[in-house]
Amino acid sequence: MEMSPIGLVILLAIGVFVVYQVFFNKSEDAPVSKAKAPAAQPAPKKAEPKAVKKVEEKVKAPTKAVLSKMTKKEIDNLAKVDFGVKLDARETKDKMIAALQKEVKAQNK
Repeated sequence: MEMSPIGLVILLAIGVFVVYQVFFNKSEDAPVSKAKAPAAQPAPKKAEPKAVKKVEEKVKAPTKAVLSKMTKKEIDNLAKVDFGVKLDARETKDKMIAALQKEVKAQNK
């Protein structure tokens, strides 16, 4: 009694399906144990100081020597980002440096 090639393929397919269902199928029927992580306890509250003095730090402008080594574009960017000062880029570098130092000095008063 010989089996036809089609019969062998069908038998093989059924075998593969059964093996897949037994070993690889993650069905909802199977009990799954999910370990819960322990709940994190809230950190204890720190005592806040009653009187907090706000101290504004006086930011010094870079020296003229440091600013002279920079390009006009770098000076303008430094003024915008670090000090919130808008400089006129049409001015000479020396005038921009003087204006920046003047504005920073005025901010620190």
